[in-house]
Amino acid sequence: MDPRLRALTRRIGGWLIPLWVWFLWLHQAWPARVFFTRAPAGEDTLEVMWALAWYRRALLELHTSPLFHPFAFAPQGWHVAKLHHGPFLIALMLPGALLGGDAFAVHFFGWLVYSLAFLGVFRLTYHFSRDRGLATAAGVAYALFHGSYAAMRIYGDHLPVAAASLAWMAWALERARAMGWSPRALRRAGILWGLGIAGTPYLVLLGGALALVYMWGAWRRKRLGRFLLYGIGVAAAMGGPWLGLWVHAIRQDQMLGQTLETARGNGYPWADALTWNPYHPGSGHLPRTDRPILTLGLVPAGSSLIGLGWSAIAGRRLRSRRLLRAAALGALLATGIALRADAPLSIPEIPAIQRVYEGIWRIGHVRKPELFREPSLPGEWAHQALTPLLLLWAVVPFYEAAGTVWRFIALTALGLFVGGAEAWSRIAPRGFRWGLAALWLGEALMRPIPTLPWPYAVHPAFEWLRRNPEPGAVIDVFADHTPGLHLSRVTVMATEYHRRPTLSGFPPFHPRWIEALQRGRGLLFRHRPDWLGRHGFRFLVVHHPPPDWWKWGWPFSLEGCFEPPSVPSPWDYPICIFRIPDRGEPEITNLLLLSGWSGPEAWGIWAEGTEAEALVLAEAGGGPATLELEAFPLCRAGEPQRLEVLFNGRRLGEESFPDCGERRIRWEIPAGAIRRGVNEVRFRFAYAVSPHAGDLRPLAVGFRRIWIFEKRAPSRP
Repeated sequence: MDPRLRALTRRIGGWLIPLWVWFLWLHQAWPARVFFTRAPAGEDTLEVMWALAWYRRALLELHTSPLFHPFAFAPQGWHVAKLHHGPFLIALMLPGALLGGDAFAVHFFGWLVYSLAFLGVFRLTYHFSRDRGLATAAGVAYALFHGSYAAMRIYGDHLPVAAASLAWMAWALERARAMGWSPRALRRAGILWGLGIAGTPYLVLLGGALALVYMWGAWRRKRLGRFLLYGIGVAAAMGGPWLGLWVHAIRQDQMLGQTLETARGNGYPWADALTWNPYHPGSGHLPRTDRPILTLGLVPAGSSLIGLGWSAIAGRRLRSRRLLRAAALGALLATGIALRADAPLSIPEIPAIQRVYEGIWRIGHVRKPELFREPSLPGEWAHQALTPLLLLWAVVPFYEAAGTVWRFIALTALGLFVGGAEAWSRIAPRGFRWGLAALWLGEALMRPIPTLPWPYAVHPAFEWLRRNPEPGAVIDVFADHTPGLHLSRVTVMATEYHRRPTLSGFPPFHPRWIEALQRGRGLLFRHRPDWLGRHGFRFLVVHHPPPDWWKWGWPFSLEGCFEPPSVPSPWDYPICIFRIPDRGEPEITNLLLLSGWSGPEAWGIWAEGTEAEALVLAEAGGGPATLELEAFPLCRAGEPQRLEVLFNGRRLGEESFPDCGERRIRWEIPAGAIRRGVNEVRFRFAYAVSPHAGDLRPLAVGFRRIWIFEKRAPSRP
């Protein structure tokens, strides 16, 4: 055979055989036969299906911007660029949705980004090891392990997008280093990083950690300026506008990231790191869908660690050592606020260490009081195995919006698998390496992802809401002794069927006023249900209603209960619908009182403590209003009480009660202070005291009336 033909055949076969292996493994995990008839059943997949439906309807039917959704977090609405699946990803998927349907678009895009993740790691590993067998095994293991495939069962496409972008960015940075940090190579790395940022904001942090490692090398070679200009500069230029949309959405809706309590439990569970693949077809039981097992694989991760240790003993200097440093950095960042095995670890209290974390907490309380709510480190945190990474939550802007930090484990998987493959290529004979690659591939077999019939079967409750001619918004709740907001993607997806606004919205990030509403939900649902009705909320939609709900004395009348659809759907449970009353007891206030209030009494209501919160809805916004108060203080001898009111953080006024008498107070609210939807009102008092020995409530000021009047502009004749 002609040598040139032999070389060409070998080169083509060197790519075709790995690709053939990859698509066999991918088809086992994600069969192509379901592309048009079924949709992945993951929770975040529902987010993608909703986004595709909403973007298409907004653009083609409503002819409006799809970046604002008026039905979620009603009445304020919601800026959807905060979604993990942002406008850039949805724009890439929309052509497929228009041609083959939403389910096809999700499946095809999933296949595409998983394949890109495989190709990136295959190419990077072969660059270091020159072994196609190990490169194939590393690519398959990376694409399907490190929690990406496991999380796909509940999360969606943005994780494999991050994995694919990270792999190709690492390849580009390695090429740039090998080419002496040439501007052309750095621009290529910047373009790949910028595209990743446009696809998912997680690449800001994941790519930033990787870039930090290579930036050190550029600095040592006196090429830091070039790295910053052509690498980071290009990435900022390409990904910056999309990241700007994300930041704008957060600020517009005053979105809160995860609470520290949630973040404390979202570090990487190191007990799962070296466990056998629980999604293997031979595994007996699947993990719970609400907690995927985020393993790195017993064979791939374990053998990589052994190979790295052996090569170090043998004195082999690996060319992938920068990726190994990035892997170590990813493992550190994935650990999160507290060390955890299966749950956060507890340790004895160490005063010196506690003082360090006390200082970090105080910094966080000053910079991010909505996140670090307590002025000092809470007592229950003293025995937690905390890490210095708490400082990142305290000082880095929007770090809490990163969500679950275990996703940094993608960087660990990248460096560990690539470095492990290179190590074995240096110390083991060819036959052993091919056997090891076969073991990696054997554990990387995955059982098919769960799917649901597409189009989704509509719940009869939503059909009832859509057919009911009575206008009004809904409140989706989960059932408890007191109903609480059901923040879930299923509730927002339901708006595409019943076409009514809902007070609910997407978890885990929601507007600040929703967090306040959750804390004050008892007063909302039990003491003031008429407030809801007066502001246009007509139906309470109870998901998973308990069988004895009627014993709990809810102030709502039942409209009906509906069984789930006869085929699997996202709503495979009963739903009951209750009517919200629009009239109640004599009015004390037209504000929604949250924290800092006592129960209503015949004459009015007391404010408890030195601060009280309330919300008020403005239908239009932008117009002036008046706050009217009828108030009297509970005084302490020789110390006059004081009342101060802030509206959306702007001070309206201050009133003193030197004679401890009742006052009628009127303060003007400027038009510029009022925004459409939800507005926050905060009352501050000088002190609070108990009225007598039999009543231990710390009371400050009693209110007979708290009312906000909107000033309507006169209509033109």
